[in-house]
Amino acid sequence: MKKTNLLTTFTFLLLLITTSISAQKKQNFKTENLKGIWQLCHFVSEDPSIPGMLKPSNTFKVLGHDGQIINFTMIPGKDAIITGYGTYKQLNYNTYQENIERNIHLPMLDNKINVLVFDIDSENYLHIKYFIKKDLNGNELNTWYYETWKRLVMPDKFPENIIR
Repeated sequence: MKKTNLLTTFTFLLLLITTSISAQKKQNFKTENLKGIWQLCHFVSEDPSIPGMLKPSNTFKVLGHDGQIINFTMIPGKDAIITGYGTYKQLNYNTYQENIERNIHLPMLDNKINVLVFDIDSENYLHIKYFIKKDLNGNELNTWYYETWKRLVMPDKFPENIIR
């Protein structure tokens, strides 16, 4: 009887300690509002010694409410094309992962997980960086890529200067 009580007590304490350690590993973090439509921007300058001004491009990233991600590019005077798709989820306060199903711009990411470090500033710019270890042919790249994306918002009224 004493062995059974001792074993039960020991098992209970082990369970309690394991649960406590597991709960400490979980981090509470504020989820950022990554959801939305983002437009890729590039720094453009006539002077090579300064980065220049941030200008919007014709490439977009849609981070959906349902965890879906779609990247697409507008070809001026032609159609838009989907350049990549998959799912995403935020991992902690400054990283999220993209589970890439297909990406024609970076095909080495097809069926891979891409972890991105991010920051959203007060002006709704999403600054991301991600690491690519190897290119499509298996050659070592070991390179960090940096991108700046601007959140698109709906204006109060339709602009008058848009040609449709």
